[in-house]
Amino acid sequence: MADLITHTCVAILIKAAMRRPLHTGIFVAGTCTPDVLGRVPPMGLTVLRWSVPAIPEWAIYMFGPLHMPVGILLSAYALSFLFAPPLRGAAFRNLLGGGILHIAVDLVQRHLGVGYMLLFPFSTWDFEFGWIGSEDTVYAAPFLVPITILVWRWRRSRATLDALPGG
Repeated sequence: MADLITHTCVAILIKAAMRRPLHTGIFVAGTCTPDVLGRVPPMGLTVLRWSVPAIPEWAIYMFGPLHMPVGILLSAYALSFLFAPPLRGAAFRNLLGGGILHIAVDLVQRHLGVGYMLLFPFSTWDFEFGWIGSEDTVYAAPFLVPITILVWRWRRSRATLDALPGG
């Protein structure tokens, strides 16, 4: 859970830094999508497999590619069709941008085992910077949430002042 919170905060901070932060919600959704599509189903299937052993092991791992660049590209494309035609291009760009940000944030982590296969399915080469532990987001979230709220409120107040006549 802390990982989704930190991804959300980083996405909001990135949008707050932009001159015109359009489609922030879609960008944040794009940042969370790799974990929601690529990590949550395997967790649920793993728990379900404890009581329904007939679930094949491959079913647990089939969602993994949705947490990799090609999977993020394809899921951003597919999810963009949930939006009205005039918004699809912006939705796709924001979903994809959020997914790319997700990967960038994940790359600073260090995991037990394999890193991120950035070129999958074309290569199984894995990479990560390993600057922080994968569970360190638990410690970062309590600091990141209030900072994000303060920055976003400041950004919104600046946008309101800029919209006023003479502002």
